[in-house]
Amino acid sequence: MFKREKQIRVPKFSIGDIVRVRSREKIFQGLDSFNRLEGCLMMDQMWQYCGEKLNVLKVVDNVFDESQYKMFQTYSPLYLLERVICDGTSNSFDHKCDRSCYMLWHEDWLQRI
Repeated sequence: MFKREKQIRVPKFSIGDIVRVRSREKIFQGLDSFNRLEGCLMMDQMWQYCGEKLNVLKVVDNVFDESQYKMFQTYSPLYLLERVICDGTSNSFDHKCDRSCYMLWHEDWLQRI
């Protein structure tokens, strides 16, 4: 998901485009054993949106990594989708997270309508 050297990739989608989240099977084919594609995590909370039509809210080219306190440019354009916010539940944590973050969507998980 993150890289250090600058390399420009043209995003497939723009703000306002309507996209469909690909099927669970299609997305799963491209994931590694940690549910990541190029470092971008397909979170448990994201699977419920498979098949949904959603609007692109923002194209994300840079991400701040709080653990390293560094800004990184993404390998591929990532996307924020309107009204798709993490509900904070996870089997990995003892308590629910209250941050209400937008989830990052890899370009390969989306298709143009």
